[in-house]
This record gives sequence, C-alpha cells and structure tokens, in this order.
Amino acid sequence: MNATIRKVRALAGKDFADLIKNPTMFVVCLMPIGFMVLYRFVIGDAATSAGVTMGELAAASEEIATFMLGSSLCMTIGMVATMIVLYGIAEEKEKHTLRTLMLANVRASEVVISKSSVALLAVTVVNAACFFVAEGQLSWLAPYLALGIVGALPVVFVSLVLGLACRDQMTAGFYSVPVLLVALVPIFGMLGEGAARIASISPLGGASTSSWDSRSRARSSPKPPWLPSS
Repeated sequence: MNATIRKVRALAGKDFADLIKNPTMFVVCLMPIGFMVLYRFVIGDAATSAGVTMGELAAASEEIATFMLGSSLCMTIGMVATMIVLYGIAEEKEKHTLRTLMLANVRASEVVISKSSVALLAVTVVNAACFFVAEGQLSWLAPYLALGIVGALPVVFVSLVLGLACRDQMTAGFYSVPVLLVALVPIFGMLGEGAARIASISPLGGASTSSWDSRSRARSSPKPPWLPSS
C-alpha cells in the first residue's frame, strides 16, 4: 500500500511538471479564465452601448453570473479535463515514457489515478479562478467546485480510453474535439425548451441555465443553477 502511494505521488509530480512544461496543456488551462474575462468586458460594453443604467445592470448581475458560471464550468471540463489527459498520455506514448513506466513495475491503475488526480485538481483550480472572475456568491463556491469534480469524472474516464487509442499529440487533438463539443452542449440549453431537454441528458446537464431560469423566478432567495430544487 505504501509503495503504491509513493508511486502515485511520484507519477502525479511528473504529470504536474508535464502540465507546466507542455505549452498546449498550460494554455488550455488559461483559456476558460480568459473567456470569462472577455465575457465581462463584452457584457459591460454591450450594456453601455444599450444605455443600461448601473442599477439595471446590478439587478441583472445574478443572471449574468449564472450564465458565466455555467459556461465556464462546461468550458473548463471540456477543455482542461480532456486535453490534460489526452495530451499527457499521447506525449508519453510519443516519448515511450509509458512503456518505460510499465517495465518499471508501475501498474496501469497507478497511472490512471495519477492522471485523473492531476486533471481533477487542474479543473478545480481553473473553476475557482473562473468563479471569482464571474463574481459568484461565496455561498455557491463549494457546490460549484463539487459539481465541477463530479461532472469532470466521466470526461476524464472517456479521455483515458481515447488517450490509449492516440498515436501522437496530433491524434489527441483530433479525438478531443467530440468530447469538447459534448461538454459544451449545456451552454446552448438556454436557446429553447428542446435544446434544454437535450442538454439535460448530457454529462454536464446540471450546468444548463435554461432549466433553472423558470424555477429561480419563483424563489425570493437567489440560488445557483447547479443546486437541486427543494
């Protein structure tokens, strides 16, 4: 047991170092945060151009935060969880590192635990950064991060399987596209009732803001879209 823990710790340290050194994986971690900053500027400029007063903008702040947090959750899981796992495995296969690890008596389960842990940690950190950029309420932070971890699990597992099928990092980029598109489905749930139904059956269906809007108006106290209705 102690040997397994030491191996997983060493593998996690290596995977984290690869995350920092690999420009693709590192930039992908910054992209959701960049999108949230861009959203804030775009929304502010649009409100100014439309002549919206500060009072009206403050009244709509909860809806704006709801949209931004739901979008950042989908983007973070779709980009970060997918790319870290896929590119990490693909890079190790290119450099024959994965074969060396197997010959060094490292179990496949230890590699899976290490890569999954690093991916989930990266998702949590990026989600936390996006949360504060979107100016969400602090009471939402814990369930928001928890939903990010739960929602990232199926994406990480699928990425692990696809990573084994990758020949190189170029193939990993190709395989990451459908996973990313599925993760982004809930963002389009607000387009209509039909889109919301499709979004609800996706792995990140809880991040769909459209299904929350009709229920949140009936409540006096604000609640985030990822909390279940009472």
